[in-house]
Amino acid sequence: MKVAVIYQYYQGHEAPGHSLVYELTQHLAERGHEVTVVSGETGYMRTDPPSRPWYRRLLRRERDGAVNIIRTFTYTQLHRSYLGRLLGFISFSLTAPIGLLRVPRPDVVLASSPPIFPMLPVWLVCKLRGIPLVFEVRDLWPSSAVQMGILRNRLLISVMSWMERLLYRHAARIVTLTAGIRDDIAARGWPVEKLQVITCGIDRHMLFPDLPAGQCIRRELGWEHCHIVLYLGAMGDANNLDVLLEAARHSQDERLRYLLVGDGMRRPWLQARVEALGLDNVRILPPVPKHQARAYINAADICVVTLLDIPLFLGAIPTKLLDYMACARPVLCGVAGEAGQIVEKAGAGILFAPNDASRLAELVEQLRHDQDDCLLMGQRAHAYVREHFDAQHNRSAMEALLISVAKG
Repeated sequence: MKVAVIYQYYQGHEAPGHSLVYELTQHLAERGHEVTVVSGETGYMRTDPPSRPWYRRLLRRERDGAVNIIRTFTYTQLHRSYLGRLLGFISFSLTAPIGLLRVPRPDVVLASSPPIFPMLPVWLVCKLRGIPLVFEVRDLWPSSAVQMGILRNRLLISVMSWMERLLYRHAARIVTLTAGIRDDIAARGWPVEKLQVITCGIDRHMLFPDLPAGQCIRRELGWEHCHIVLYLGAMGDANNLDVLLEAARHSQDERLRYLLVGDGMRRPWLQARVEALGLDNVRILPPVPKHQARAYINAADICVVTLLDIPLFLGAIPTKLLDYMACARPVLCGVAGEAGQIVEKAGAGILFAPNDASRLAELVEQLRHDQDDCLLMGQRAHAYVREHFDAQHNRSAMEALLISVAKG
C-alpha cells in the first residue's frame, strides 16, 4: 500500500512534544508500506527560527528511516500570538496541497487535524486525483476555539463549520482519538459506521518506570531531597495552568517544588506570574525532546494534568496523562469526563475540580505524606495503560483501516 500522511507538525523523538504520527509512519514503513509525509517545517513546540530565507524553504525532501518526507513552507512562530498560529495554519493550507501533488499517486491519504484549514485543499487534491481520504480528528474545530473564546467572528465560525461538515461528508472514514469526539460527531448526524475510535497509545520501549533516570534529573535540578509536582506538556490557554501556580502559592512547605516543562503561548505569562508572586517553589523549563520525557516524569513524585472547564474537554484524553501513567506516577487530574474516568477506573490518582487550586494544594499535601498510596496508584496506572493503551495495537488498527479504505 502507498499511503500519504498530511500533518503539519511531523517530528521524531529528538523534538519536544508528542510524536504519534512519527511512530505510526515508522510502523507502516516497517510493515512494508510505502509512506510519504507532507508536513510543515516545524514541530508544535519547536520555536527555533528558520536559518534559510523563505524562498529556499518552499519545498524540500527528507528521509526519516524508510519514510519519505516533504516539508513545505510554513510560518514557524506559532507561539507568539493567535495571529502567529493563524499564519501558520494559512501558510500550510497554501503549501500542503503542493506537497501532496508532488507525491506519486498514493492508494490512500491520511489527513490529521487540527489544524482544519489545510484539510480542505488537501481534500480537493484527493478529489481531483481520485484518492480516498481518511480524516483523523484529534480535536473538534471550530468547537474548541469557540468554547475557549478564541474564535468569535461569526463569519469565520460559519466558514470553518462548513469546512468541517464537508470533510466529514466526503471522507471515506473518520478516525477519532477519543470516544467523546466520536460521540459528538455521531450526535450531529454522521453515521456511526463511518467513525472509528483509535486512541493514543503508549510505546513501552520509551515510557516506563525508570527511577535512575529520574534521580539524574533531580540531581541536575538540585532537588534530590524535595517533593516534586510535575506538569509536562503544552502551555496554552487550554491547559489551565494558572491553577497550578495558585496551588504553589498555597504551599507552605519549603521542600515542595512545582516543575513545569514545556512551551506555548501562555509560557511568558506564566513566567511573569511566577516572578510577580515571588514563587520560589516553582520552576519553568523549556520543552524537552520526547526521548527525554521519561526521565523528567520519573523525577516527579506527583504528576498533574489540567484543562479548561469547558464541555468540549469532557471528551479529551491528554497524551501527557497516559505518559505519566506509563511511568507509574500517581496523577492529580483536573480534567472531567473521559480523562477523569480513566484515572478513576485505573485507581491511578485523584480528581479535583478544574479551577480548584486550594483543593489541588490539599491533595498534593495529602499524597506527599502517603508514599504507600502514591506507590500503589502508580503501579495501578502502569498496569492500566499497558492493558488498554498499547501503541502497537493502535498502530495495527490504523494500518488495517487504511488498507481497507485503499482496497475500496
